[in-house]
Amino acid sequence: MDIKKATLELKVIHSSLKAMSTFAKNFNSETNNQSQVRVRLEELPSISEKFEEVQSVKEELDQRSDDVVMDERAKFRERFYEVKASLLHILEAEESKKSEVTSPSYSITSSHVNNNMMKLPPIELPKFSGDWKEWTSFIDSFNVYFHNNKDMAPVHKLHFLKACLEGQASDIVKSIPTTNENYGQAYDAVTARYENKGAIIQSHIRALFDTPKISIASVIELQRLYHHITSNINALQALGQPIEAWDAWLVTLICNRMDRVTVGEWHVKYNKKDLPEFKEIKEFLFNRIAAYEAGEVNVGASCIKQNVVKSSNKVQEKKVFFVKPANKVTTLYKCPFCNETHRLYQCKGFNDLKVPDRREFVSKNRLCYNCLYSNHQAQDCRFPGCPRCGQKHNSKLHLVQAHENQQTSSETEPIASTSALCFSKGIAQSMHASGDMVMLATAVVYINDAAGYPQPCRALLDSGSQVNFITDACAQFLGMSKTKCVLPIVGINSMRSDAHRLQPVVMYSRFENFNVSLDLHVLPSIANDMPSQLIRLDQSKIPDIVNEQLADPSYDTPGKIDILLGAEMFYTLFSGEKVAITNSLVFHKTTLGWVLTGRVLNSEVIQSRFSACTCANDATINSALSLFISKSSVRKDEEDEAEQHFKKTHYRDESGRLVVSLPLNTKLSSLGESKHMAQQRFFNLEKRLSKDRELCIAYHKFMSEYLDMNHMELVTNDDSNSQTYYLPHHAVIKEDSITTKLRVVFDGSAPSSSGLSLNDVMLKGPIVQSSLFSILLRFRVHKIALTADVEKMYRQILVTPKDCQLQRIWYRPSPSELLREYNLRTITYGTKSAPYLATRSLVEVAFSAPNEAAQRAIKDDFYVDDLLTGAESSDECFQLYKDVSDTLASRCLPLRKWCTSSSEVLSKLPNSGTDPNHVLQFSEQDAVSTLGIMWQPITDCFCFTLKPWNPPKKMTKRTLLSDINRIYDPLGFLTPVLITGMIFVQQLWVLKIDWDTTLPDDMQHRWKNFYLSLNALDKLAIPRRPLSSNWLNIQLHGFCDASQEAYGACVYTRTQNSNGDVETALYVSKSRVAPLHATTIPRLELCGAVLLSDLTTEVISELKKLNINLHQRDVVLWSDSTVVITWINSTQPHCNPADLITRGQTVNNLQQCSMWWSGPHWLSKHHTSWPTRTQPILNEVPEVRPVKLVLQASAQPVDDYPLSKFSKWNHMVRVTAYMLRFISNSQG
Repeated sequence: MDIKKATLELKVIHSSLKAMSTFAKNFNSETNNQSQVRVRLEELPSISEKFEEVQSVKEELDQRSDDVVMDERAKFRERFYEVKASLLHILEAEESKKSEVTSPSYSITSSHVNNNMMKLPPIELPKFSGDWKEWTSFIDSFNVYFHNNKDMAPVHKLHFLKACLEGQASDIVKSIPTTNENYGQAYDAVTARYENKGAIIQSHIRALFDTPKISIASVIELQRLYHHITSNINALQALGQPIEAWDAWLVTLICNRMDRVTVGEWHVKYNKKDLPEFKEIKEFLFNRIAAYEAGEVNVGASCIKQNVVKSSNKVQEKKVFFVKPANKVTTLYKCPFCNETHRLYQCKGFNDLKVPDRREFVSKNRLCYNCLYSNHQAQDCRFPGCPRCGQKHNSKLHLVQAHENQQTSSETEPIASTSALCFSKGIAQSMHASGDMVMLATAVVYINDAAGYPQPCRALLDSGSQVNFITDACAQFLGMSKTKCVLPIVGINSMRSDAHRLQPVVMYSRFENFNVSLDLHVLPSIANDMPSQLIRLDQSKIPDIVNEQLADPSYDTPGKIDILLGAEMFYTLFSGEKVAITNSLVFHKTTLGWVLTGRVLNSEVIQSRFSACTCANDATINSALSLFISKSSVRKDEEDEAEQHFKKTHYRDESGRLVVSLPLNTKLSSLGESKHMAQQRFFNLEKRLSKDRELCIAYHKFMSEYLDMNHMELVTNDDSNSQTYYLPHHAVIKEDSITTKLRVVFDGSAPSSSGLSLNDVMLKGPIVQSSLFSILLRFRVHKIALTADVEKMYRQILVTPKDCQLQRIWYRPSPSELLREYNLRTITYGTKSAPYLATRSLVEVAFSAPNEAAQRAIKDDFYVDDLLTGAESSDECFQLYKDVSDTLASRCLPLRKWCTSSSEVLSKLPNSGTDPNHVLQFSEQDAVSTLGIMWQPITDCFCFTLKPWNPPKKMTKRTLLSDINRIYDPLGFLTPVLITGMIFVQQLWVLKIDWDTTLPDDMQHRWKNFYLSLNALDKLAIPRRPLSSNWLNIQLHGFCDASQEAYGACVYTRTQNSNGDVETALYVSKSRVAPLHATTIPRLELCGAVLLSDLTTEVISELKKLNINLHQRDVVLWSDSTVVITWINSTQPHCNPADLITRGQTVNNLQQCSMWWSGPHWLSKHHTSWPTRTQPILNEVPEVRPVKLVLQASAQPVDDYPLSKFSKWNHMVRVTAYMLRFISNSQG
């Protein structure tokens, strides 16, 4: 129950009490009777119990002062007793009169009901939403109130039954008409569904296993654990379960859910060698809670006395807060090293130790490695990690490696000249050549998260900002809802960025009784780490009063900034009191604690190395920089790192199967908790499966196969210290798949509690396979085609056992079974590095191939798991089949769905007794999908099949794009047809039609005619191989053209055999729609020529991989443009097949157009019959940008020196010459 629901239920309770008070005041013996009074008296105890229950829950969620809580309870009690006294007085008065009692009206506690009255008393009905744990208490209440009431009509009982049921439970009786005859049917249906003792017991046991783990002990967390355990145990005991025999696993479960400190105290208290009993650990928890409650009251009382805030500016409402023991920041802190009143990291004696000695001291004293405080461990610490390496330890405990020493020596060299570097994120300090650094004020504050718990956030106090900000990472961590907004932000040098979300928060001080509601604008980042360098101040100069209440305990260590408090809050926080420790460094007292500002001298700065200034983040600059920096350098570095990681970590097991390790980046330590998120996603999946029986059967069949093949294993020994990540999963349907219609995909992008997902901490890795376009180009050249795919390729490659912890899932075959945890043992779909690991493993296998042909096929002819290769003869093709299949089988990567264009080869391929899809058999008209293109192996032709199209009722730009993308044509066979649709879609942008705006009727009619004409595509059959059977000579001929709407290019093959016969065929084509902005025809012609040049270059490169080397004379490019005649041979307009691309064609016309499929008629003739230039070369080519000199006047003020110093030209020239000579000599 959240705080909103608790508040709402309290309002209902108060309204019920108010209604009773009104009834008592307006009681009239003539219209009312004694039974109505008795009913209300009998209902009063349940209202009191409900108030106590809901109020206790609200107090746990709403951290307010004890005075406020006691005041609410006192008001309720006072009103409660007033109502009860009034009703008793009425009842006594009526009985004394001995008046005639009228027939009572109905109530759930009355034993007599007047069927003629339908008025219900203002009470809360028992509710049931389908949770098995609530069934027993619900059905007992319902039977007492309604079912066993013989005087109530069945139709009334059915009405109340429907009113009591919610959620899934209400679906059972929702469709049953409310009549007398149907009550029995409805009641039996509900009890038959939920009167299941086994399911109820399992639900309570499941709730025990799902007990949330405590990270840091507090009274609220321990109470929640205690009540959760005891409530389920009591329910199981009431159901007749042998609780007394469950001591072993109950104690183990509770210890696993407690924090480290509490577990340690339990082991210290229970030091016997005998098996502990459940009642002993239950008693331990109860006493532990009592001790915490007593400690909190004492601490709260002391803090209230010390933290009275007096505001001279405005009157503030007084509020009193209780402080948890973990937050006792006002008490004097004793250094564990020297017992003085300062923090450990400020201790001179501790800092004088060497790092290994510091680590040993921290370990012996059981301090947190991250913040150097006690009572918790580093993995539970909420403070940021080491700023130097990102690990979870304090900077005082950082071990400097050899390469860091070298870097430090170079970084600490003096800077020769002053230079300012502007960072896109902004830097908060100003570093100068002298090494001095200016500190800005920082503070650690508490902000309530979505659950109402305070979370520490590091704030920058900036009087130069008009608004307040929060980082996106911090906002995601808090988990609260945000509102949309548009806020343009203008910074230094008019640099602009935008904030699009607003986060309302409540901020608390760690020291004083101060809180404020703020609206924070969300930005990707606010500033770099602050301070920019480590600093070391003389702790003896800092007074104890400052050390005890530092606003930012890590003010001297670089750390991230979560929020920025602008001028709105800046001046209200400062009290005016300050302490100067040097001439330039001052501590200021604020309501958030003491903050440090001023200049830090060079001697106090450690490893200063750069100069920086604050500047705003500009979206356009970021996008431009990311194009050159992020993509070219960072991504290249990550790809190299992933490649090196694969080479170092992959190995083969005993069966020859490859085992790989997940490539992870440095963010792994920041990965949060994902267990409950994945569990909730699984429950949602079960709801979806329950509504689709066929999908449910297919889903569990897929998962059962996962288990049967040992691709996932049950988690039996959970190591709580290891990093884990829970993957949500869902079903993906692929109707056109021959073998697997349903595939389970895992969501590696689901964010954890820290906002990071598994994919965020993974390296993507480089692309190691050829592009789809390149593979298809080579596939067209082979005389005999051969295709196959790797069976379950991802799942044939194992992941190291350590990394399997990051691939954990929830699963159970049925909702009635226990939900269990499994580790996925293989490469998993949906994770960032999965494509790289799978394809890189395939490339690794290629090196073990027996010959060059097989090695090239595995390395170059695979696109993910699909093989598209071939050979020049049947023997070569069959040998290639054997070599490739044997090589992959030796690494447990079996190939199946073999298909070939040669019947001779097909007859040699052996069938598998266990896999009917090992070799695919087709009839003449059957086609198989090869990388998205339909291929008929028998006729060896490509074809196109378009699913039946039903025009949508609302035709919009969105539906048009969906329609045009249904046709996949990577080689450009249908370019003249599809360009018509692409031009039509582009016109929608010209007309500025929105995505979901219905198109005008004339445009809808045009689009329907165009799309219906595509039904003729099934008549097309394009030969896969564009080369003649026994060719001796091959040439490439390319054509390009342009119009006002589009430009394109196409490449043809011209082959000649030993008999001199010439064959020409279309090889590939590409097109582009002309840009929206006005562009001249000559420029578009040049664009078409560039497109042709790039396309031809790619074709030549792919043919070279097949040992087809073309000389320069074998490549001829044609154009009908006089503009590009200088670069490319000219052809006449009516003989240019690329002209079809720019003007568009219907399917029927394209099918009959021999010039498109075979090229111009003269292309198959002798080269002496080819066209020659009929137009002279232009002396001046249009669109060549002329070089012009422009005199530009500027209204901005300029430095007029030396013009203002001289009145004569010659004098100025001579003086300037002397100055230049002096500068040159000085530099020489």
